[in-house]
Amino acid sequence: MQSIPKQFSEFMTMGLTSDLVKKNRSVYGANEISTSNKNSFFRMLFGVVTEPMILLLISISIVYLLLGDRGEALLLLCSVVGIICITFFQEKKTETAISALRSLASPRTNVIRDGKIFRIEGRDVVFGDLIILNEGDRIPADAELLSDRLFSCDESLLTGESIPVNKPVGHLVYCGALVVGGEGICRVNAVGNHTEIGKIGKKIAEESVGRTLLEIEVTKLVRNLFFVAASLCIILALYFGFVKSLWLQGLLSGLTLAIGLMPEELPLVLTIFFALGAYRLSTKNVLVRRSSIIETLGAATVLCSDKTGTITKNKMKVGKITSKENAENIEFGSDISQPSKEILQFAYFASKHPSFDPMDIAITDCMNEFYQNGDLSLLSIKDFPLTPEQLTMVRVLKEDDSYVCYVKGSPEAVFELCQLGIKDLDFWTKKTNELANEGYRVLAVAKSTSPVKNIPDQRNSLPYTIFGLISFLDPIREIVPTAINTAYESGIRVIMITGDYPETAKNIAKQIGLKNSEQVYTGKELSLLSEVELTKVLNDCNVFSRVSPEDKWKLVRILKSKGEIVAMTGDGVNDAPALRTANIGVAMGERGTDVAREAADIVLLDDSFSSILESVRIGRQIFDNLKKALGYLIGVHIPIVGITFFPILFDWPIIVLSAIHIVFMEMVIDPTCTIVFEKEDAEFDLMKRMPRDAAEPLLDRELFTNSLIQGFYSLLSVVSTYWITLKFLKDSSSNQAVSTATFVTLVFSNLFLILANRSLHESMWSRMRIKNSMIYYVFIGTVGVLLLSIYLPGMNSLFRFVPLNFLQFMVAILVAFIGVLFYDMTKVSVSKWLRRN
Repeated sequence: MQSIPKQFSEFMTMGLTSDLVKKNRSVYGANEISTSNKNSFFRMLFGVVTEPMILLLISISIVYLLLGDRGEALLLLCSVVGIICITFFQEKKTETAISALRSLASPRTNVIRDGKIFRIEGRDVVFGDLIILNEGDRIPADAELLSDRLFSCDESLLTGESIPVNKPVGHLVYCGALVVGGEGICRVNAVGNHTEIGKIGKKIAEESVGRTLLEIEVTKLVRNLFFVAASLCIILALYFGFVKSLWLQGLLSGLTLAIGLMPEELPLVLTIFFALGAYRLSTKNVLVRRSSIIETLGAATVLCSDKTGTITKNKMKVGKITSKENAENIEFGSDISQPSKEILQFAYFASKHPSFDPMDIAITDCMNEFYQNGDLSLLSIKDFPLTPEQLTMVRVLKEDDSYVCYVKGSPEAVFELCQLGIKDLDFWTKKTNELANEGYRVLAVAKSTSPVKNIPDQRNSLPYTIFGLISFLDPIREIVPTAINTAYESGIRVIMITGDYPETAKNIAKQIGLKNSEQVYTGKELSLLSEVELTKVLNDCNVFSRVSPEDKWKLVRILKSKGEIVAMTGDGVNDAPALRTANIGVAMGERGTDVAREAADIVLLDDSFSSILESVRIGRQIFDNLKKALGYLIGVHIPIVGITFFPILFDWPIIVLSAIHIVFMEMVIDPTCTIVFEKEDAEFDLMKRMPRDAAEPLLDRELFTNSLIQGFYSLLSVVSTYWITLKFLKDSSSNQAVSTATFVTLVFSNLFLILANRSLHESMWSRMRIKNSMIYYVFIGTVGVLLLSIYLPGMNSLFRFVPLNFLQFMVAILVAFIGVLFYDMTKVSVSKWLRRN
């Protein structure tokens, strides 16, 4: 509770009572914007358990239990638990990160209740509350202004307009706006989802978030292979049942074949790739809310960017000072002329200190940079503040024994105050119009013609002399032109969509190097176009100004309907619907609103435009490396399926692989190998390529052919070891030596294929010049586990292995290496032939 200032005394009886506060909160709800629902624990668990691979593992475990083999059943169930834990960890990791980002405190505000002033959290404001707003306050709810003292606010986060708006009594002020001048008392007329911000939030909630291109493709691939695996499982089970009368054994063999055929690692590969990609981006101040979206960003063809706060800094800066003699561009780090310094000094004396007004702040920053002499600590004796009728700020300063008035304000008002003649009025009006056409916000600066002995009673009781114009701009972020150029080199089109003036938008577009920057369409012009006409406009126009949230939303939708993969950046509430609608929504973390962050897929914590292009680069790298990993996974599954199916089909004397061996392959080698491919460096021309066609499948003809070839060579190696060991090297005491040697070849064939799949277009020898530290860990770890499973008593009995002698072990490794060597010699020529045809 605070003491009651005199100016608020007449409103003290108008505030709510405690009972009304409780009643209004129950009737109108809390002052919070509802957010999207999170997945519950059981919903996530159900989604994981119903994955085809998990169902297969559980089915095999049940069959082992029925056969009385509890050891293998328990080991398979442990692998199920492991996969579930990995999935939960990755899901919760992203949720925790974004929850921490959204935990920003709601703005505190002063309210009048029970005849007293209380300072409360913004979320505790209720409908009908009487709130007191001062400079620097963030408005917590929509309200009607009842009383004001030169009240103005910055609504850029809501409207995209960077210039403060004056608010007289009776006008509405909106939740999320920043008070930059004066003070006011308001009556809250909307809270939570009923505010303008809340209405936009409702539109966001209604916009469904679709799956990414890669998620759809992988789901389709896994589903098709699942049907193939299920069909083979049924056929094999029926064969054993009707031909051999071994129904349970047939079911086990069928399920084992199915698990060998299913690319169950693929969802895990995606999880690992995207999780590590999200982590890598987090080190570059990019928070990924949905990690799988990174791949879609790598396929982006159009980047729609908001201007205020995204391309620009949303911070006013003195850009030019115009005197009677010349117009001088202001560049920090270089000197300016004496007339410009004089105009700057007069503008400083005419400004409040300290101030929340962005132009006052810009003048102060400029003074700190350029002013070199003079007394800057003079105190104002009297102020004539800015009013709707008098758009000038006049401050009276005492200098020696006299008083001097300094003026700044809108050019028209200053011209009138100075009572300019026709010639001077034409000159300064022409200069003002030229600057406005260049996208500047212009203030005129004047000073009383001569000192006076008495303090003036009115601002217009003295004669004034105009000294010049100060022009302001919202400066672009320094990295943006380079980022725009990189986007063009990468085949990405950049479109600027802003709520600012057309001339301002055109000027910014020129500065950042946007193509067709002279062509600008406004929201009003867009409203007159049919959808067909608007689609034609979108073919060439890259700058849209004075657009509403609905316009942004519509533009993104039309671009998507044309087959474009659209990334939309923004920080304001007005950007949120477009962020949600776009294939990739990119929000600003520093200046962005909670609504924008909630709607977005990616949050730039440092608001750096270049981070968007870094996300594109990583997205492309992930897709490249995913293709390598997928080619490898398909290739290594071919020998697994072959060595599982052939002994049954051709009635070979020894069965090599059981379900536990396949799980060993998948839980030890395959996930680890995906880490190798994820760590693989990007190709040198990655950001010189055009975006990949959205219709291009992950598993294209070239990759599929290479996978079949490497799978054939690997299967040939495994079968060769099987028969070599059976005929020449088998230990007479046990057939398990054949199974063990064959399994060793399968493991080493997988390891050597990692090297061969590091590039589809280079040999593994040439690719070795590029280091990948994970390869060493994979080889050492996998070989270590393999040796333990063969030579450690107890563990080898669990896997039904026997110790191999030196010759058996080395032959198994050599045969695996020869098979991969043949593939590596043929893959480059095969890829070239496929690309030509």
